[in-house]
Amino acid sequence: MRLSEVVNEVIIEVNRAERKHPEWPEDKIHAAAIVGEESGELVRAALQHKYEGGGVEEIRREAIQTAATCIRLLKNL
Repeated sequence: MRLSEVVNEVIIEVNRAERKHPEWPEDKIHAAAIVGEESGELVRAALQHKYEGGGVEEIRREAIQTAATCIRLLKNL
């Protein structure tokens, strides 16, 4: 997959997340915790793939959501 395609998917996810959850915390610790939560879900998906037969698509989905959440944090600093 090309970088432009991946970036496009992340941008789509940022837009979806902003529509679904329009509020973003002003508190930087809370905002970073949201990124940490998404990152934890990515790690869980990777562990499930490695040890429980989980799909690569779930890792991909969580990675896109994690990237989108990082972008939201950066946009709101």
